[in-house]
Amino acid sequence: MDTSEFDLIVIGAGSTGENVAAGAAERGLDVAIIEQDLVGGDCSYWACMPSKALLRSGEARRAAAAVGGVRVGDLDVDDVLARRDSFTSEWDDASQVEWVEDAGLTLVRGHARLVGEREVVVERDGEPPRRLLARHAVAIATGTDPAVPDVPRLREAEPWTTREATSADEVPASLVIIGGGVAACELATAYRDLGAEITIVARSGL
Repeated sequence: MDTSEFDLIVIGAGSTGENVAAGAAERGLDVAIIEQDLVGGDCSYWACMPSKALLRSGEARRAAAAVGGVRVGDLDVDDVLARRDSFTSEWDDASQVEWVEDAGLTLVRGHARLVGEREVVVERDGEPPRRLLARHAVAIATGTDPAVPDVPRLREAEPWTTREATSADEVPASLVIIGGGVAACELATAYRDLGAEITIVARSGL
C-alpha cells in the first residue's frame, strides 16, 4: 500500500477543515487534507451559500413591496435557481481546489478511515487504497449528516434533506418540513417565496 507521511492530517475539507489545515500550513507544518466529496464542504454547496442565494430574491421582493407606489409580481423560479447555481459554481470545486493548492496543502480525494494511532487509510473507487501517517495529529472535521426521524414509511418515501432542498432543480407544489430550526425556517421561507405550499412540523417553537 502506498504510504505518505505528513505533520498533520485533516479529514474533511469543509470550512472548519480548511481553516485548521491552512492555519497549520502557515506555521510551517506539512499538511494533508482529505475530502470524499466537494472541497469546501456543505457550507459552500448545500447550506450557507445556496440557502442565502435562494432567500435573497424573496427578501428583495418584500422590501420593494413595502415601498409605496412599487408594484411587484411573482418571482421567476428559473432565474432564482440559476442565481443559486452561480453561487455554488454549478457544484464545481475547482476554485476551492486552487485555494487548497495555493495554501500549500496536499489534497487527497477519497473516503478516510482512522485505522490506528495517527494512521489513516484513504479509499477511492477505481484506485488502490493509500495509507497516510501523521507525525503530530489527525484532525477530524467531517461535519454531520441531517437526522431522518424514525417515522413509519418516511425513509421509503426518500425525503429530501438540506442537500436536496438547496440543490433542487424544480419547485414542488407543496413541502412538509420536519423541524423548526434555522435551516428549516430558511428553506420554508425560500420555497414559499417560490410558490410552494409549506407545512412545518416542529416539536417546539420556531
